[in-house]
Amino acid sequence: MKPLTFWNKIGYGAGALTENNVQNVVNIMLPLIMFNYMGVSPILLGYVFAIARLWDTVTDPLMGYLSDRTRSRFGKRKPYILIGAVMSAFSFWLIWMFPEGKSQMWYFWYLTATCLLFYTSTTLFCVPYISMGYELSSDYNERTRVMGYRSLFVNCGAFILPWMYWFTERSWFDTPLQGMRCLSVVSGVIFILFALGPLLLTPTVSSRKEDMERRSEKEQYERVGIVDIFTAFRVKPFLILVVVLALSVFGLFLVLSFGLNLLIYYGCGGDKEFASRLAGIAGLVSAGSCIAAIPVVNFASKKLGKSRALMLFLMLGALGNLSILVLITPAMPYLSIVQPIPGAVGISAMWMLISAMVSDSCDYDELCNHRRREGIFGAIISWTCKLGYVLCSIGGGYFLVWSGFELELGGGQQPGTFWNMRLMMSCIPAAGLALAAGALFFYPLSRERMLEIKDALEKRKTEMKESECD
Repeated sequence: MKPLTFWNKIGYGAGALTENNVQNVVNIMLPLIMFNYMGVSPILLGYVFAIARLWDTVTDPLMGYLSDRTRSRFGKRKPYILIGAVMSAFSFWLIWMFPEGKSQMWYFWYLTATCLLFYTSTTLFCVPYISMGYELSSDYNERTRVMGYRSLFVNCGAFILPWMYWFTERSWFDTPLQGMRCLSVVSGVIFILFALGPLLLTPTVSSRKEDMERRSEKEQYERVGIVDIFTAFRVKPFLILVVVLALSVFGLFLVLSFGLNLLIYYGCGGDKEFASRLAGIAGLVSAGSCIAAIPVVNFASKKLGKSRALMLFLMLGALGNLSILVLITPAMPYLSIVQPIPGAVGISAMWMLISAMVSDSCDYDELCNHRRREGIFGAIISWTCKLGYVLCSIGGGYFLVWSGFELELGGGQQPGTFWNMRLMMSCIPAAGLALAAGALFFYPLSRERMLEIKDALEKRKTEMKESECD
């Protein structure tokens, strides 16, 4: 496999701005608009997300299976990336085009239908895009660097994301919904433009010509069947990564909806304008910290190995979440700007390293099972995240209710409500990240083991070529 150029890595990384932010905008802004402005129950919104994400648990593995089996002159990932990017932009715009003045159940059914279309579209883009990253390089350290470029663009998007709420609150718009509709058009264009990166700048993997020339790989591909979606869980290193990811996602997203409400009504006393500016500045600081940390993550991975480095950064993320108890306070609201930094750096490193470690698991799978299943592995990673979002979407609404929070009370909540919210928002994510770090003690793929696997695979390929010549 040829070494990747700088532009190959930039091209792949650019797609992450679409892959990550197209869903994050909906995850963050839809509850804010529908709950704070339209008055829709957070529990109903939780079920909207749950239904859409349950649908994802079907479409993601099928998309991974289909992507692994596709052979075309454009490769096995790029056709889906193009179609998915265009459909994601259109369905993202459609979500916000509902009329005002309808009943809560009307909004429930409208959002359910449009979110089903939206998340199907993002599956078309995200699963092949994620899988593409696993197969770009066979080098242990370069895989981490590739994911570093992906992390760079994820965090470039994070510069913008916190300001979206501020943007919709501007006096330029009659309502926040009108602001969100305007934003959806601009965002859709940006999503399509950045999706061109992996389409135009990355090498095409497994073209039709290569398959015809390398008969042994074609035979291997033909042995990959639908049952491989289920047998992928038997690959021990990959299963451990799925567990780590599930624990992290469940901990982080279960109380995600608390964040802005806690800042608005507790930290800023109900001043939405002030809170939106603080959230925007905090997002800029966090994203800048994550970008600055990318070379640190690469260095830690190179010196400690990926699994130990990941343990370290998961614990940093846990400490960052615990700091909410101290740093979100009405006495010093500006502390909310620095509070997310350690947690954001830890979580950014988590996504970067897990993705690189899945690439290693694909090599382990090929050595043990004679298969390359990047598409299926990528689909399961995406599926794990989305299943976590399903549980968190349902559970998060209940946790917000259990905390005692009532929107109509604003900053004058009942005694103990804000303490309940702070306690949940700090301890639940910290516990999830700590358990995820503990699971990594069982991860078997060190740098030395990966070098052995790489040598064994190269030896096997050489023997296969020699047997074909005979």
